[in-house]
Amino acid sequence: MDFLQILDLPLRPGGLVEWTPVLHGSAQLSADPRPTSHNHEQHLRDALDYQAITGHTGGREAWLGVSIEFDEPLSIPAIRLALAAWIDRHEVLRSHVLESKTARTDGIGGGLRRVTAPPGSVSVTMTRVGWYHDETLLVEQLAGWFDRGTAPVWWPAYRFATVGREASFTLLFAGDHSLLDGYSLVMSVPELRAHYQAAVVEVGRRGPDVPLPELSPAHTVGSYIDYSGIEREEADRADADHPAVRAWAAFLADGMPRYPRLPDGAPLPEHTHRLPEHAHGFAASGFEGGADSAAGLEPQSSYYALLADDATTEEFTAVCAAAGTTLFAGVMAGLALASCERLIAAGDVGPAQDPPTRFRAVLPRHTRNEPQWLSALGWFVSLSPFDLDIAGAASFSEMAQRAAAELRRGRVGASLPLLRVDELLGSTESPQFAISYLDTRSSPGAEHDDAGGARVLRSHRYADEEVYLWINRTPAGLRVSARHPSALDEDVRGLCAAFAKVIEDVVTRH
Repeated sequence: MDFLQILDLPLRPGGLVEWTPVLHGSAQLSADPRPTSHNHEQHLRDALDYQAITGHTGGREAWLGVSIEFDEPLSIPAIRLALAAWIDRHEVLRSHVLESKTARTDGIGGGLRRVTAPPGSVSVTMTRVGWYHDETLLVEQLAGWFDRGTAPVWWPAYRFATVGREASFTLLFAGDHSLLDGYSLVMSVPELRAHYQAAVVEVGRRGPDVPLPELSPAHTVGSYIDYSGIEREEADRADADHPAVRAWAAFLADGMPRYPRLPDGAPLPEHTHRLPEHAHGFAASGFEGGADSAAGLEPQSSYYALLADDATTEEFTAVCAAAGTTLFAGVMAGLALASCERLIAAGDVGPAQDPPTRFRAVLPRHTRNEPQWLSALGWFVSLSPFDLDIAGAASFSEMAQRAAAELRRGRVGASLPLLRVDELLGSTESPQFAISYLDTRSSPGAEHDDAGGARVLRSHRYADEEVYLWINRTPAGLRVSARHPSALDEDVRGLCAAFAKVIEDVVTRH
């Protein structure tokens, strides 16, 4: 499944309808004593600070979403039922965290309070926007709709849309990052399909003998709101002797890692392995940055490509397995080698200088460690340090083994939210170079979705230095998606090409 920035989305034109969740009847968001997660707290405070600085009425765009293709006409009654049922299934969509009118305190979660609506209290209203014949205009309208409607400072911080045609339609969903993570979106695709199919049967468009898709009952799905309280309680008990704090203290002694960019003025290394030119910058698209542009911030560029097809990825995985490691370890080893080779080829090191000895990054790691969280919508992610010693490795297998050991060692860092670690260490540094890995093949309908049946989406992003790489194993092979400063367009694409070449060389040698 492709992971795309919204303006990169290929979307067939059609009739656009925007769907907004609303409380109906006498329903209301009522006081809820359960605390917020550290991720949500930090995210909300960043949005509030941004609001105060810029005067922007929303929050800084940081949403994730999906687009799902249906090869049948859109049923308005069925989509209403399906979306309401899905909202009921995931409590996080019926909950909101807001800043209290009382002064902020120095305590964890101080100055914040939660409100939650009961099941069955949320429906969706529709707004017919009109028929679009131009794909670019349609996608830009959707980008604006999601940007405006997903800020964490209000409820609902998520929106839906449908693009209908004579014999097909596309369902789109976007929610603020505080409500969900990448894995949530992969799992939401089969859930939304199943809810819609069940709703079609319920409204009578199909016969009653048509079997309904399997979907676990809502009561078997854990609530991220409950998880947030558990995480908060455990984190509050931690002190400076916690293993995660010690791991981060050692890692941050050298500062937060930065993307290993080539030195200014260095020639870009040539690579025989060429990747498709799937990349967009906002300057080329004509997209206006609004308040962020007025504040002097530049939108980041995006890039995505297929690094290796399924057969090559399987061979690469076999090499990793023979070395006693996983594909994830092989990915990190390959990126480290690619980065090192690029720096040497660009002349960043020479006979009088030692070659690079370490490859450092921050890794998002899932925290769905209990069965009830596996199908839950939420932000079940923590961060771990990654500091790979790349000096003197005799083979790729040895490098992969080192990467596997570092992944195991660094995992302890994800046992506490980074916000809590920062509080205990007095650190103010935020991640600047992050690498995420996800295998989507176990998701129901993965092959269909990977062939264009569904896509994971993300908002544009404003940041001066951040570079994020998402490496995803899908039925098609190994994919990469990236966001980065526009000045690093060629640099990031070069790193991806070099990484693809490492995979190719490893497979060829073995």
